[in-house]
Amino acid sequence: MGENEQTSQALHMPYGNSNTSNETIFHAVYIPEENIDSSSENTIKENIRVYQDKTEALKVIKEFKTGRLKSFKKQSEAEEYAKTGFEKTNYVNNTSIPATVPVVEEKSNNFKAPRSQELVCFRKLIKDGDLCAVKTTVWGNPRYLIGSGDTPAILQEGCRYNALHIAVRADRPDMCELLLNTVGNADFIKLLYGDEYRSYVDRAQIMLDLYLNTPDKGLNETPLHFAVKFGLKDVVRVLISYPCCIKTIPNKYKQLPIDIICSRTCQEDEKLKKEIRLLLEDQYYVPVLRSDDNSLQPMIGEPFSPTSPLSLVTDPISPRLEVRAFAGPMTKSRALEFRKKWKTPPRLRMTPIKRATDDECNMVDASNNLVLRLQDAEKGLERVGRNLAEEYQVSWKEYWPFLNDFADFRTTEGLMKLEKYLEHKFQDQLFHYYRQISNENMTNFTENSKTELPALDEIDYLCNMLQPCSLFISNNQDENNEDEVEFFTPPSSPHSTIDSSDDEMQSVPTQLDYAVYNAVSTSINSTTYPNIYHWQHNMQVAMQRDIHRTNNTQTIRRKLILTS
Repeated sequence: MGENEQTSQALHMPYGNSNTSNETIFHAVYIPEENIDSSSENTIKENIRVYQDKTEALKVIKEFKTGRLKSFKKQSEAEEYAKTGFEKTNYVNNTSIPATVPVVEEKSNNFKAPRSQELVCFRKLIKDGDLCAVKTTVWGNPRYLIGSGDTPAILQEGCRYNALHIAVRADRPDMCELLLNTVGNADFIKLLYGDEYRSYVDRAQIMLDLYLNTPDKGLNETPLHFAVKFGLKDVVRVLISYPCCIKTIPNKYKQLPIDIICSRTCQEDEKLKKEIRLLLEDQYYVPVLRSDDNSLQPMIGEPFSPTSPLSLVTDPISPRLEVRAFAGPMTKSRALEFRKKWKTPPRLRMTPIKRATDDECNMVDASNNLVLRLQDAEKGLERVGRNLAEEYQVSWKEYWPFLNDFADFRTTEGLMKLEKYLEHKFQDQLFHYYRQISNENMTNFTENSKTELPALDEIDYLCNMLQPCSLFISNNQDENNEDEVEFFTPPSSPHSTIDSSDDEMQSVPTQLDYAVYNAVSTSINSTTYPNIYHWQHNMQVAMQRDIHRTNNTQTIRRKLILTS
């Protein structure tokens, strides 16, 4: 009897037959399309393998190794499973649902499991680091990342690698971050499961935990094991940045990630081993705490880590403290050493304190700590920490209110934030400047004509007013008006006035201006950061113009220090 005849006979058998009870059980076998012989004349209907005899179903499973077998009480559900490999959502095993209760259909049924050829293409996108294509693919079908069992989708059989295993082995830290942020996104979980679940955040956290800590089938190693043993420092840094990443899972040979650092690298790199070992240890940060109203002196807080967060709970009467800068990550012992060196100033000398120049302030020397603190009450503590972070070769971030964000202006990321901010400020200045000129010209025209203005279109009128203006000036004119150059700084700086004849009415740098100027690297590429370069030049011109006022201020400050 051929297979088609068996299938037809199985589908038309009376439902009264049963092995152990009066209920008829239908055994459905799903065979992936790529494993079916294309030369066969079987139709789609004939490929629906549903049997009442489990022995016949097992024979088919032996013939097709990738087939899946599942038993049902209803023939329609068995046929649906044999066609698509998915169950109907209105079927609940061993549960009787009243007819009056509506069954909510899961949205996940709208997404089919990718075929083997599609998974191969998806693996290649991950290995190539195509972030845009991967993002488009997974948001188009979440089944590429989440399997039918609510577990990470398997992209490579045998070793049972998921998407994160593939990205780690390809040394793609940006791809790892994209995958983890996606599976940990509540909107992504909602897209897959629909609206029947109340808490998508919990499911997202569970999926994130599974991706980070699921071992492979061969050596029982997590993605962190992979990154550590191949010496992929940037990947390790991404993985451990997620608090749910467990660093103490043993592999098949009872080895922790810290025990196999660089074990699969071709060359011995002691520096790389040391850096990865420091990353695997608990990471601590040393913060600067400030009050909202500056009613309290800034202080250096205790080292904290993601596992032991900083406690800022105070009584309702006291001002609220917030983290305004921090250095790290570091090991706990190194963080304690960093804090001690940052907090403890050197011994006071009996000689008067000499004002440090900009070059001396930028030097990494503990003897400058006290000088910086006394000369800069607003950012002195941060300037000391900034220099110490450079000395210890750790990251540094401080809060800038005009950006409403943490940044380090000695890094590319921080400079790009400042460049973008200054670009908007210069555009706003140009707009207000031409608008003021247009208003003045319009006023003069009205007074001279003593007649009613013609009814012109606003855009035409603005073009006529801007026509005599020029953005270019000669070198001689630039030299003559160098003292009148306006500069833009964070929003605490006062606006420049048009009349620059009175020296007292010109804009002068504020404390925040000086703080930003000291935080920015002295060597700025004028091509990469044109707005920062222009602002830095204008600051230097303004500082030279205002040097007399600065000297008087420092004389008063020195007297106050020496007489206290």
